[in-house]
Amino acid sequence: MQRIFEGLTVLDCASFIAAPAAATILADFGAEVIKIEPPAGDPFRQLPQLPGNPKSEHNWAWMLESRNKQGLALDLSKADGQAVLYRMVPRADVFITNFPPAVRRRLGIAYKDLAPLNERLVYASFTGYGENGQEANKPGFDSNAWWARSGMMDLVRPDHAGPPARSLPAWAIIPPHSPCSARSSVRSTGANEPARAPMSALR
Repeated sequence: MQRIFEGLTVLDCASFIAAPAAATILADFGAEVIKIEPPAGDPFRQLPQLPGNPKSEHNWAWMLESRNKQGLALDLSKADGQAVLYRMVPRADVFITNFPPAVRRRLGIAYKDLAPLNERLVYASFTGYGENGQEANKPGFDSNAWWARSGMMDLVRPDHAGPPARSLPAWAIIPPHSPCSARSSVRSTGANEPARAPMSALR
């Protein structure tokens, strides 16, 4: 039986959880997902070593998030690495990233860099606090951009005098609908605009 996203090619050029997990869901439903990470590896590979996470002989976090993906190491801070990516973009359907806008410009992966290479490319942009404003370039994680800012941290306590609960990786809040709905829009209208999903809006 054909899966719903078979034939779709996705470039997962993101780090940690929010954007890569959306790519994982697309892969689960048949998309060809190529995970792009720096030569030293995505820092998310080190998550299980941080205090407070479950102990295991396996890198459970990486196995959970990177299942069903192909992998490619590229140094996008170098022109040679960017050149390889630019050869991949024309055959891709979706490009997913969650780097802050300033980092995207430095790495040559901003929307304006990639859109001219593929007029049907869906550019899925995940951010902590949106792409404009004073906080646009701040890194956002579920613990600060969602768990703390939404007030959930203050509400979840062992008792009224206890400390706020610590956030663990929020696998359940990842929104795969952004690249999916954007892809549908491109097919129906021919319009190609970035699909944006700020984490601070997931309240």
